[in-house]
Amino acid sequence: MQKDFPLYRKRFIIVFLFSLIFVGIVNEGAHFLLKEKTDRPPETVEISIPAGTAKKVEAGQADPSIPSELTFVIGDTLLVTNKDDVPHELGPLWIPADSSASLLMENANKYTLGCTFQPSRYLNFDVRSRTTATSRFQAFALATPPTAMFFFLYSLLVYPLKGKEKKKEELDASTSP
Repeated sequence: MQKDFPLYRKRFIIVFLFSLIFVGIVNEGAHFLLKEKTDRPPETVEISIPAGTAKKVEAGQADPSIPSELTFVIGDTLLVTNKDDVPHELGPLWIPADSSASLLMENANKYTLGCTFQPSRYLNFDVRSRTTATSRFQAFALATPPTAMFFFLYSLLVYPLKGKEKKKEELDASTSP
């Protein structure tokens, strides 16, 4: 077994390098797909409730200018401006006619708030953590070692190492008459 250690070490180094590349591709691929929603600084997102919205909601119609779902990052501020002639509510916000109210997004979570300007009476939104270079590096650093171990063990199952003694025995058996 001691004689075979360099073979295992060589295999592990190769598998580890492969894992670095594999995890890097998966990590950056996920970042590329999600970066529009989470790779930005906090900002103010405004929803404007147009005049006549209360009447549309009573008739069961949604105003197309008001989204039914939103995505935020931690630190975003939701600013709701009410241009309707009746007051509206969104969760803890009370928005009188011709005024506005804001809500700071402090915790990452999926929320459903009671809402008087949607026919469903609810507004769904998702608050996500910002994607930073540090968080991307942490994901990469945490995923690489277990991936390397998995690939290493799998490689040993699929392609077992033949020790020097076994190779010598096979060579002797093939050369003897």
